[in-house]
Amino acid sequence: MKFSLEKLKRMLIVDDTEAIRHILQNMFRIEAGFAVGTAASGAIALDMLSKNKYDILLIDLDMPIMSGIELYQRIKDKYPDIVERVIFMSAGNPNASTRHFLVKTRQPFLLKPFTVAELLKCI
Repeated sequence: MKFSLEKLKRMLIVDDTEAIRHILQNMFRIEAGFAVGTAASGAIALDMLSKNKYDILLIDLDMPIMSGIELYQRIKDKYPDIVERVIFMSAGNPNASTRHFLVKTRQPFLLKPFTVAELLKCI
């Protein structure tokens, strides 16, 4: 996924851990100049996507109720024009089925913690 950084300015961070959302929001707002929205769940993310446009979606794979994989599938169905801008993240190494999903979709994956520079390499 390679896009012009000048055009990518709106990011949605989806993570069930409030501290992670807060840290990432500040990190990308301050260090990279992004306008950052946050969602605590897949359901909230889908609601936000219905009301706002985002250039990058940073989604935690390991969330309760709706996993990052399930959220990706819903985004793919409802918003196919932005599905290629999804970047996944996780605090732990993915299991075999998640690794298979990542290979199949060819979406970038970052292991937490990561830096702004590491994310920008995915764009």
